[in-house]
Amino acid sequence: MTTIERRWFRPSLMVFTDSQPTPTTASIGTWNIGAVAGTDYIFVTDDGRNEIQLDCDRIEYKKRMINGRMRSYHVADKMKFSVSWDRLPSNKSYISEVKNNTSAAWAAGKELLEWYKNHNDSFYLMLVYDTPDPEGTGSIPLKYKIETYNVFFENFSYNIIQRGSLFDTWNLSLSLVEA
Repeated sequence: MTTIERRWFRPSLMVFTDSQPTPTTASIGTWNIGAVAGTDYIFVTDDGRNEIQLDCDRIEYKKRMINGRMRSYHVADKMKFSVSWDRLPSNKSYISEVKNNTSAAWAAGKELLEWYKNHNDSFYLMLVYDTPDPEGTGSIPLKYKIETYNVFFENFSYNIIQRGSLFDTWNLSLSLVEA
């Protein structure tokens, strides 16, 4: 299992994983995210990434009563995530994380497209944040930096904006909805 245990900048790490991420007991704050890089999980690149838009969809039933008062029956709040990239390299060999790190799990355009094609069902999204220290100790445990969601693809689209001899550049956007 791969673990996440280094400092990331807000929100510089998005992880897609097939299996539900679990915190380890051996080291507080590390998380197991999968066994096989590129098939069980991918780290989504920040190269050319625009902001990640998070929207909350409130599922509720509202009705005005005979006396004029509003009644609301809240069922659940579900998150929606939208993100896009400008001039994203199509090949992971040309993204900055791979150039600076030898991990096989980083994803560029082709890997994101492959993940989309292979995931008609739900998968897990992890967002890793650099958050304020809730305990005031100066050391922020990783458990406060990670949010996990079970999600489905709602939309996936890309445009090939430039063809190249080594790699193409894409404009890519995707949206996810919480299961």
